[in-house]
Amino acid sequence: MSLELLKPISNNFLENLKENYLQGSLFNRIDIHTVSSGLPDLKSPKVCIIGLEEDRNSFFESQRQDLNSIRKELYKLKFGNWKTDISDLGDLSNGDTVDDTYHALYDICRELLSKKIILVIIGGSNDLIYPIFKSFELQDGKVNIVSIDNQFDLYQESDLISGRTYMNKIIIDDSNKLCDFTNIGFQRHLCSNDEIQLMEKLFFEYISLGEITEDNMKAEPVMRNANIVGFDMKSLNNQGNPNGISPRLACILAKYAGQSNKANFLGLFELNDNSISNKLYSEIIWYFIDGIDKRIEENNFYDSETFNKYIVQTSGIDITFFKSKTSEKWWILIDKTINSYLPCLERDYQNALKDNIPLSWLKAKKRV
Repeated sequence: MSLELLKPISNNFLENLKENYLQGSLFNRIDIHTVSSGLPDLKSPKVCIIGLEEDRNSFFESQRQDLNSIRKELYKLKFGNWKTDISDLGDLSNGDTVDDTYHALYDICRELLSKKIILVIIGGSNDLIYPIFKSFELQDGKVNIVSIDNQFDLYQESDLISGRTYMNKIIIDDSNKLCDFTNIGFQRHLCSNDEIQLMEKLFFEYISLGEITEDNMKAEPVMRNANIVGFDMKSLNNQGNPNGISPRLACILAKYAGQSNKANFLGLFELNDNSISNKLYSEIIWYFIDGIDKRIEENNFYDSETFNKYIVQTSGIDITFFKSKTSEKWWILIDKTINSYLPCLERDYQNALKDNIPLSWLKAKKRV
């Protein structure tokens, strides 16, 4: 079984925590993989956490991350008023080669997907999104990836997979499973014109750092449609960058991701090993779990008891909107024959009434 590759959490590390962690903390509510207890029971749907150190294909200079330093901060946070079960499955050691690590992570992700378990991955580099993406091979439907990053990772000057080129590999993958890729937080001075033109050519979405800082709600419908969310910690403004995503915004984005009924994976990559960063990483994970606990299943758009339907005529084109009576969230119909709907905001509906066709709708129609 692929999960047997995971290394348990050190007993010495856990023993040092027991006397200092107060009642009500995550430490007292989380199932932890130890030598004595073995792997937690995964029969019921839950959230799992694993740590990785694989960074040999990182495009950027990286440092060795002490994953237990993040656990120490995470475990001390308080367990919310949640019904969600949480397990820490331990760490995946590096394989003899990077491809060995990719294959092991692929197997783990595929197994957890089959069990409908949501996985948080801590550590490693952005290229690990590739084996996560590949784990959807046997799943129905296509895959949406959201990358919170100050760059697009569509670097064209290398054929090798890395933290700057992994999306090229996904785009040309023969599985044809990719539906959409969205970048949140890009900075124009870090992205080449070739990358921006490729994003446009493939009808992918992107939201700049300035846009998302001014209005974080732009990210909510994007996250609602994501299967994989990769968070590059180099995009934060406490990672030595003069500009970047603020800690508060990082937690907001994590909560949006958690609330998505589609989100199966959250990856925190390209970490910075210091005490302040470790506290922030733990809070990002906390808000992701908090979002998961507040998920609402909403997919029967033609049930008049739970959804309102609105048809808007724009320049001769009818656009159909749906609004949930429960959450008050909005969707746009893309293609009823393939059951395709795009999350949106009420402002998209209001703009359509003014004959302004949502750009996200046009791009989605072209991707179908």
